[in-house]
Amino acid sequence: MRLLGGSRARLVAAFLVGLVAGGGSLAGCHRTAADKAGAAAPSPDAVKQSFAVLKKQFSDLQQSFSNLRKDVEEIPPSLAGFPQLRAHFYAVDEVRGVVSAKVGILSGRLESALRSGKGEELQQVSSDIDKASNDCRQIGALYLKLLHEVMAFQRVADQRKEALAASSGEPPSAKAKASKTKR
Repeated sequence: MRLLGGSRARLVAAFLVGLVAGGGSLAGCHRTAADKAGAAAPSPDAVKQSFAVLKKQFSDLQQSFSNLRKDVEEIPPSLAGFPQLRAHFYAVDEVRGVVSAKVGILSGRLESALRSGKGEELQQVSSDIDKASNDCRQIGALYLKLLHEVMAFQRVADQRKEALAASSGEPPSAKAKASKTKR
């Protein structure tokens, strides 16, 4: 079982700082007039569709984190390394929440760009949708790592329950057997 090490903690911290400090900034960009003129405005329908896909991705990610939160809270806190796992989970979930808020802001910006009819605004929103989609993929990768860590802790907790049951002379509970076959 791999626990949250110093290098992983630094990686998560760097990711958090990058997102919060502007790695996925929605504030706009400082392109020159020549760059703006050279970039063709995307189709409004294409941008709406990209945003719809992004919203679905974040909705699914939010549900996944909600389910994982329940699993994390069911792990006995007495297991070695659990505080680090829990801290790692909440750090990544916080990043997910920040990016989710950015998606909400993007919704308003998209509506504003569509009403104004300005191609450069729509281009900027499209670019920010792409950045948020990339953030979603990165958070999804962190989610998978967390899921595997949680599953490892669950296996250890199940083994501990079976060992306690065996040492007290009681047969293992049906729940423990069912959870073994389910995985």
